[in-house]
Amino acid sequence: MIPIYSPKSESEAAVIVSLMQAYEIHFVMQGGAFSSMYPGPVSNSLNEQILLVEEAHADMARQLLEPFFQV
Repeated sequence: MIPIYSPKSESEAAVIVSLMQAYEIHFVMQGGAFSSMYPGPVSNSLNEQILLVEEAHADMARQLLEPFFQV
């Protein structure tokens, strides 16, 4: 699995998870469970989440997340 993107908020993470599921991309949202224990603004210390995808799906995942990269 390779890192693709770090969501800036819980709502952004939820949208990204939905996209990955809709397109059947195998992924792991690292830190997702831990961040739910400490909700609120995403900080790099406690509740940062990182989207990891299988290398075979990395290009598709990047295409789907292109709008997030541009913000």
